[in-house]
Amino acid sequence: MNQAATEGEILVVEDTPASLKLLSELLGNAGYLVRQAPDGELALWSAHARPPELILLDIRMPGIDGYEVCRRLKADPQLHDTPVIFLSAQYDTDDKVRGFQAGAVDFIAKPYQSEEVLARTRAHIRLARTKAALESSNAELSRTLDELKSARQEILRSERLAALGALVAGIAHELNTPIGNTMLAASALDDLAHDFFANIDQGLRRSELERFGADTCRATSLMLRSLHRAADLIECFKQVAVDQTSSQRRAFDLATLVDGMAKTLGPSLREAGVTLRIDAADGVTMDSYPGALCQIIAQLTRNTLVHAYAPGAGGVITLKTWVEGAAARLEFADQGVGIPPDQLARIFEPFYTTRMGEGTGGLGLHVVHNLIVNVLGGTIETYSGGGRPGVRFDIRLPLSAPALGAAPNMW
Repeated sequence: MNQAATEGEILVVEDTPASLKLLSELLGNAGYLVRQAPDGELALWSAHARPPELILLDIRMPGIDGYEVCRRLKADPQLHDTPVIFLSAQYDTDDKVRGFQAGAVDFIAKPYQSEEVLARTRAHIRLARTKAALESSNAELSRTLDELKSARQEILRSERLAALGALVAGIAHELNTPIGNTMLAASALDDLAHDFFANIDQGLRRSELERFGADTCRATSLMLRSLHRAADLIECFKQVAVDQTSSQRRAFDLATLVDGMAKTLGPSLREAGVTLRIDAADGVTMDSYPGALCQIIAQLTRNTLVHAYAPGAGGVITLKTWVEGAAARLEFADQGVGIPPDQLARIFEPFYTTRMGEGTGGLGLHVVHNLIVNVLGGTIETYSGGGRPGVRFDIRLPLSAPALGAAPNMW
C-alpha cells in the first residue's frame, strides 16, 4: 500500500498480543498503515525489508530487548533516521536515559491513552517528514549551488577568453601603424637602392650621393622609430596578456597597467564610438593582483558600452587614478543614461540584468564586486543621478592587497 494514501506507515513491535491488537486497531482506525511484529528478530527483518515511517517498540521482550533492537536499527544507514518511540510500563528515569542513548525519540507509557498515542505518533511522523523534506531541499540546494559555481567558473573562463580576444584585436590594430610605416619606409628605401645601384656605373654626382644618403637616413630613422614603437607595444601587450590570464600577485605600476588596458580595449571603444580618457597619477606602485584589476577595468568598460550609451551615439568614459594614504583610488565614470534609483541597490546581485541576452547575463558587475572585495580587499561604491549625468564607480584598493583567503578589509 502506498504511504501517500495513508497517514503514514508504522511498525508496532509488542510481545503482548492484546496490546499489539489494541495499538494496531487504534492506529489503523486513525488512517495509518500498521505492520505488526511480536518480537525483536521479526521487527528487524520487517524494518529491513521495507523501512516504515515510525516504529513503536516495546522495551521488555523475550530474546532481543527493545534497547538492542533500537541500537541495531540506528546502526543501519537505511534505518538510522527512522524515529523510534519506546513502549514501556516502566517509569524509571534510568530506563528512559538508556532509551534515549539507544536512539529513541520518545516514550509512551503503559497503559496506553489513545489521545497520547495518536498525538505522539502524529507529531513524530510530521517531524520525520519535515526533516526528510529539509534534507531533500538542502541536497537540491547544494546541487544548485554546485551548478552555479560551475556556471560562474565557465563565465569567468569565457570572460578571460573574451579578454584575450580583445587583446588580440588590440595588438593587431595598434601594431598596424608602426609595422605599416616600417614597410612603407623599407619599400621606399628598396626603390632608392635599386635606382642608386642602377646608375652607379654611369657615375654619380656628389649631390645625388648626398641625397641618397639623406633619404637612407630618413628611411632607417623612421623604421627604427616604428620598430621601437612596435617592440614597446608588444612588451606592453605581453604584460597585459599575462595579467589578464594570471592570478599571480606581483608589484606593478598602476598607470602602466591602466595604459595597457586602454590599448587592449581600444578596438571595442572605437567600434562603439566611445572615447576613454585616462588621468592616471604617476608613481603609484601596488603589490596586488594585476589580473583581477584588469578584469575589473575590462568588465566596467563592457558594462558601460552595453548600458550607458545608445548604439552609434558615441560618448566618453573617464578613468582617474590617484593615491590616498595607503590606498589606490580609481574613479570610473560615464556620461550616459544613468541607473534608476530602484535598480542602483541591486546592480551587484548575481544574475540581475536589465539587458537579458546581452553582456554577461547579470554576472559582470557581480564579478567586479567579488574581485574588489574578496580578492583585492577593497570597496566599491556606485553613484548615479543627483544632478550629475551617467554613473560613477568609486573604487578604493589597498596598495598592498591582503593574502587570498583573508577576511575582506573593511575600510
